[in-house]
Amino acid sequence: MKLCIVYSPYDSKLHPKAYCSVFKDMLYALRDKFNCRCYVVGDCNAKDINADVIFFFDPHATHHVKIEGIEKHPAIKIEYWNDVQQEELRGIHKTTGVKVHKLGRDQRAERAKRRGTRYIVSATKEYFLRFFGDRFNNAEDMLLHFPHAPATKDVKPYPSREPVVLGNGATWGSALGGYEFRTWAHEQPYIKHVPHKIKDPNTPAGEDYISFLAEHMGALALCDNATVPKYYEIPAAGCVTFARHHQEYEDFGFKDMESCVYVTRLNFKERVNDFLNNVQEYQPIADAGRKLFEDNYTAGHFADFIYETVSQ
Repeated sequence: MKLCIVYSPYDSKLHPKAYCSVFKDMLYALRDKFNCRCYVVGDCNAKDINADVIFFFDPHATHHVKIEGIEKHPAIKIEYWNDVQQEELRGIHKTTGVKVHKLGRDQRAERAKRRGTRYIVSATKEYFLRFFGDRFNNAEDMLLHFPHAPATKDVKPYPSREPVVLGNGATWGSALGGYEFRTWAHEQPYIKHVPHKIKDPNTPAGEDYISFLAEHMGALALCDNATVPKYYEIPAAGCVTFARHHQEYEDFGFKDMESCVYVTRLNFKERVNDFLNNVQEYQPIADAGRKLFEDNYTAGHFADFIYETVSQ
């Protein structure tokens, strides 16, 4: 099959200093899965695209490429969406210095309809259907549900890591209601808090982020409303994952005290302190989380999933 990837070379998710490399890993794995491929980064005519599959890699709907006649192209068209809750926003991206215009939900849906998009890839089923279930007649059929999928990477052995629980990630507001639980958790005295890359340029990022996580025995994957990349980056790094329970995370196979540790405000201190007092006893949970990731949710698995879907 012939694949065409439509993307912006200035996309912040592909920048070497992006806060993580998950999205680049997924794109590169998809690229490598197909034997024949081409790339579109600017305006063109659909007649110039010779492909069976056209994949729009535009996680935050910021690449406003114009492809004349794209709605008539017979290829299967797929879009990758992150942060499906986002509202329209204009500004300058702090990492890249590039002007950004993020499309809002209505604009995103209308653009997908105009293109004749067949599938939309999203890491969250619940929120895709909540925000777009009434914007598409066949939203459930359009959705390709797959988690954020980092590439496999060799990491430091669990016993040689720092015996702490790391708290790292955004603690500012979002359209889903913010990170109240995460912010509270990061402030606890028994958590090692390291600011997000955007707040502290010294925080490792990009290709180095998984290795940074792997310096620690445990880490927090907390978001008030949805699973985010850290839910998969942390087990990928071989850490004990302390997660807020989400049904989708459990549906993907992550079980309490088997492959992760689910925490709430009520049991947070008890569970974290039990870990800190018995870190070696938690290694089977770290190992099981990494194995679940390696067996099912690597960037390579994502590429296989897309290839198999369009093959059918």
